[in-house]
Amino acid sequence: MKKRWILMALVLVACSLLFATGVEEQKETYPTQDINVYIFSSQGGGTDAWCRFLGPLMEEDLGVKVINSNLPGANGGTAAQKVWTSPHDGYTVLGASETSMFFGSNGVAPTSENWHFFIAAGSGGIIVVPAKSPYKTIQEFVAAAKANPKSIKIANSGQGKGWHTKAVTLEQAAEVEFKHVPYNGSGPAITAMLSGEADAVSCSTGEISEYIRAGLVRPLVITEAVGERFEGWDGMVPAASDIYPKGAFAFSNMFQWLGFMLPIDTPDFVVKRFETAFQKAMANPKTAEFAKSQSAKLFGLSGAKAAELAKNMEAVTWWMAYDLGIAKISPEKAGIARP
Repeated sequence: MKKRWILMALVLVACSLLFATGVEEQKETYPTQDINVYIFSSQGGGTDAWCRFLGPLMEEDLGVKVINSNLPGANGGTAAQKVWTSPHDGYTVLGASETSMFFGSNGVAPTSENWHFFIAAGSGGIIVVPAKSPYKTIQEFVAAAKANPKSIKIANSGQGKGWHTKAVTLEQAAEVEFKHVPYNGSGPAITAMLSGEADAVSCSTGEISEYIRAGLVRPLVITEAVGERFEGWDGMVPAASDIYPKGAFAFSNMFQWLGFMLPIDTPDFVVKRFETAFQKAMANPKTAEFAKSQSAKLFGLSGAKAAELAKNMEAVTWWMAYDLGIAKISPEKAGIARP
């Protein structure tokens, strides 16, 4: 009997050593297959642009392909659920933006404490109209909406998402009523504005800057606390918070960020390996050049700093959406204190 127990103990020790060796090998060899990034919005938007830019740079360090696929729908929830219900092994990644901070308020995906964040960059918000639009200034645009409520159509990247929230903030601060038209991402929203399907679009400066340079659109207002200048445009585009101070808090505290997300229970060695490749891509000189072309500010955050930014921003955006009547779920019920 004694020999039998000794034999069993030796088998258990051997199995433990084999398991530990397997884990170590996995640490050394991850990734061993291509990584799939599911971008939660359509082609042509900021999230799409940054994920597709960073992917090839990260491939240089990871040694495998980073395959980007667009999976829009449910305000980003379709892609988020795809990633969440797939194995949490680092091979299925969410391509996301600050819109993920609205997951909780819309009830479409797990909230911020359930994710790791890799925050690359972000651009300011803006309202633009076609170059041939009769509206030369934001004041003329607002006056038209005041004279004929809900006659002015503003396209956005999705109901309850960041650019919709910015447009609603402008609407309430200016005491007018717009007609908000949602699309599956900023790309389709911009196309709708250019085709005359909508009178204007609320999007990011990075998503529209090339159109400004080409003279295809007219910028009316930056939906932030600070105005901005653009190549090909004469003069400063004013800040909404200066013209409509009632919305100053929202214009100042909700901003765009773009990058990747991994489920929180992804193995640590996978997260660290992915983080290393992400940070090397952010340090690449090409990234600074790309940011400039996108009118974007670089963040390059991961780990605890990225998690803190996400948590704080979730509180701001959730309460903003609730106060504006956009949130489906009360942040108070979710235990999120008013910032």
